[in-house]
Amino acid sequence: MIESTVSASDILGGIGSLAKPATKTRRGQSTEVVAGVQGISSTARTQAKAGAIVESMSDTALVELVLSGDQDVFATLVERYKDAVQNLAYRMLGNTTEAEDVTQEAFVRAYTQLATYKAAHKFSTWLLSIASHLAIDQLRRRRFLALPLEDVPFLEWIVDVGTGPEQSALQGEQQDEIQSYLQRLPGKYRAVIVLRYWYDFSYEEIAQTLNLTPPLVKARLHRARELLARYIQQDKQQEEEQVDALPGR
Repeated sequence: MIESTVSASDILGGIGSLAKPATKTRRGQSTEVVAGVQGISSTARTQAKAGAIVESMSDTALVELVLSGDQDVFATLVERYKDAVQNLAYRMLGNTTEAEDVTQEAFVRAYTQLATYKAAHKFSTWLLSIASHLAIDQLRRRRFLALPLEDVPFLEWIVDVGTGPEQSALQGEQQDEIQSYLQRLPGKYRAVIVLRYWYDFSYEEIAQTLNLTPPLVKARLHRARELLARYIQQDKQQEEEQVDALPGR
């Protein structure tokens, strides 16, 4: 996990000049959301902005508050997810500056498109979907070329990367090594690996995020693992050859 270098104030500064997000009437709002929005008076809402009441609210309730006119509450969502968004962007791009740009743009997009969010899905999934697409767009701008595929046995250790940046078992040099392998993957394979093994997305969530079908997600994960295994085996072979070439051997 990289330390976040994006501040909420930077993101909100970019959002401040934008028009209010469009609102719409939702059918079937949850009791929690309706009660959260209607039960908070304007005075209590003002007091809650800087306190524990807003911070303890669910993502969906916060979204409803923003859509009802309380734009400042969006800062709570920024603080809640800016680290996750930046880490996803960094995993996919391998560049801190580009990751910062994608993080800020992801929240701006989320703010302006907030009315399209559906409460049936997790807000984090929806937000990371936006960030993933922005990162993929950045990779395309680099004209990232796919590498040839070969059938290589899958190395089981790759699944031990962890289910999230905070839970990753690899530290220091091992983290750098994993990141270097990720950067060698074509963007479409890197995206599914990051979402699956760093964020523990299900096949269905990855499919929803990347606009794919679950079978295609499985196929891309399989190919991505094959490529990673190929890179690892190539590096290991090169190291062995270098050792064998040392004088006196």
